[in-house]
Amino acid sequence: MAEAYPLKFQENHFFAGRIFSGHEMPRSKPHPDVYLAAAAHLQVDPARCLVVEDTTVGITAGVAAGATVWAYAAPPAEHAPLVQAGAKRVFTGMHELRWGT
Repeated sequence: MAEAYPLKFQENHFFAGRIFSGHEMPRSKPHPDVYLAAAAHLQVDPARCLVVEDTTVGITAGVAAGATVWAYAAPPAEHAPLVQAGAKRVFTGMHELRWGT
């Protein structure tokens, strides 16, 4: 798991043992390795996973893994390149990231 992430995430019971980094994989993004490893660890089909990304390289990796990808684009970031890379949804604030919406 990614040990470099802030302690507040590592201590949170929801994130504990569930933080993955491409730096720990043989191949980094745009290869899907990090997302495939996370899905395998959680014993979930990647097609049932949601990836949240903020770069076209990360979106490409999530799509290659077979996951649904949503893109975070804080203003004034352009949305078109993120959608072209395969993002199914683009949101501009974390308050928009709600399950079932």
